[in-house]
Amino acid sequence: MKKLTDRFIELIIKEINKLYTCYYEEAPNDTSFPYLVMTSLNLTPLDSGFLGIFDLEIYINELSIQSVETIIDNLRDKLDGYCYRESNLGFHIGFDNQSIVKSNEQDLAIRRITFQARIFK
Repeated sequence: MKKLTDRFIELIIKEINKLYTCYYEEAPNDTSFPYLVMTSLNLTPLDSGFLGIFDLEIYINELSIQSVETIIDNLRDKLDGYCYRESNLGFHIGFDNQSIVKSNEQDLAIRRITFQARIFK
């Protein structure tokens, strides 16, 4: 079985990919808009498991059909309260916050949405 962190990342990316294309750490240069990148995962130990905080950056350009607000709402609807359990891993996800990320490119909008996960092994 994969280690806890690798398995968590694999499972959450798989779930997000049901809605939008999502990558871990970096997207390929030829990716089409809109797409997401899980840029970080910070783990803090708890008495029983871990608290995982992860950011999703949403990259969307002016030619995209969906608005960035719709994408954020869809992600929040899908992931806030999402639970997963298997024999050696379980987690519950909750919405934390959302923010604007500054971009130097005029036709590109970047937003960040942050979630917290309670991860149990």
